[in-house]
Amino acid sequence: MLSGFPIRKPSTARMEAMMDSGALEVVQDWYRTGNPDLLWSEIEWRVLESFPSGGIYRGRDDVINRFFPSVKAHFSAYETHPKTFMADGETVVTTGLYRIRSKSGVITEADFAHVWTVRDASIVAFRQIADTAAINASLGKI
Repeated sequence: MLSGFPIRKPSTARMEAMMDSGALEVVQDWYRTGNPDLLWSEIEWRVLESFPSGGIYRGRDDVINRFFPSVKAHFSAYETHPKTFMADGETVVTTGLYRIRSKSGVITEADFAHVWTVRDASIVAFRQIADTAAINASLGKI
């Protein structure tokens, strides 16, 4: 597990555009559990440069040991709430919102889209699209 971070809660919202896909199931499992075993050992994790700790992380250890602790240092709480899942072959697109609380106590909700690539029951790539302006504002950066 990822030491309780991010806080992953199953969305209570209706999942739209659901398609029968093994790739979709892997991504849903990731949101529910955060189990690092679902990440391919050589995953490429791309986070917007404008996001705290943004950049490219390569390999499962890089994601778990560098990215998550770094983001956790920015926020006192960080929850991912997926709402919509769409799948086409190996590609899964998830939309939803981040609910974050900054160290100063500011609570912000920011929209996101995540693009996942899944092969052989492992997530091999991730790309984030997010409302980084809202996130950075909560941290007092803009």
